[in-house]
Amino acid sequence: MRNELYNILSVAEEDSLLSKLYNYLNIGMTTISLIPLMFNRQSESLLTIEIVAAVFFVVDYLLRWATADYALDKDSKLKAFIAYPISFYAIIASLAILPFLGLIDQSLRLFRLFRLFRSLRVFRAIHLFRNSTSFGVLSRAIKRQKDSLIIVAVVVSSYIFIAALLVFNLEPDTFPNFLDALIWATESLTTATYTDYYPTSGIGQTLSIISYLVGVGIIALPSSILTAGYLDELEEIKGAEPKQTENQDDEDHTEMEEVEENN
Repeated sequence: MRNELYNILSVAEEDSLLSKLYNYLNIGMTTISLIPLMFNRQSESLLTIEIVAAVFFVVDYLLRWATADYALDKDSKLKAFIAYPISFYAIIASLAILPFLGLIDQSLRLFRLFRLFRSLRVFRAIHLFRNSTSFGVLSRAIKRQKDSLIIVAVVVSSYIFIAALLVFNLEPDTFPNFLDALIWATESLTTATYTDYYPTSGIGQTLSIISYLVGVGIIALPSSILTAGYLDELEEIKGAEPKQTENQDDEDHTEMEEVEENN
């Protein structure tokens, strides 16, 4: 009985309808539980969502605790039951529940996001991601272009740091601290100006113009690099297909010749 329950909770049996339904329910409840986090004030409907989600999380926690000896590699059931509350996922689950009970700060409800990330493992279990050709090609493209992406990241980070250092020392009265200058440098490079602090001197404004111009080019670099890597991967795949076909034809031809010789 407990073994069947563990299989349902952990998607151990990928063909199990109950396992899939429970995981879809888990994803749905976790997603719905995030709705109250979008509002500053709690209405009755939002409170109802909180209660339903909390009850579901508590039941899920208890069920997983009851089957901890199947999930954890321990010598005995007792050790597994003792170790489960301090395991990573159990702590995340606790942080999603305890704020509703008023035992810890309400801001920790954000840990429900980690429940959602954990729930997404079901997609791997039903092969939605694992069997995705596009996902595999993209992953290989990132690995192929890793060095180029690292260089871009280093250049961007260096430019932001140097620009912040310059403007902070050029206009010490404008920027209260280096962090504000760093935020300005980042926003100017990404052409998004939401900060309350910005250069007012001629040199500082010139630096802003340079940052905007540099940002236009730099922002496009990662996507261009990934696109190039992605296209290279697709070309390799297309080039490999004819070779596989030729090899198969050669094997078939060899087999036919062997059959004719035997006859």
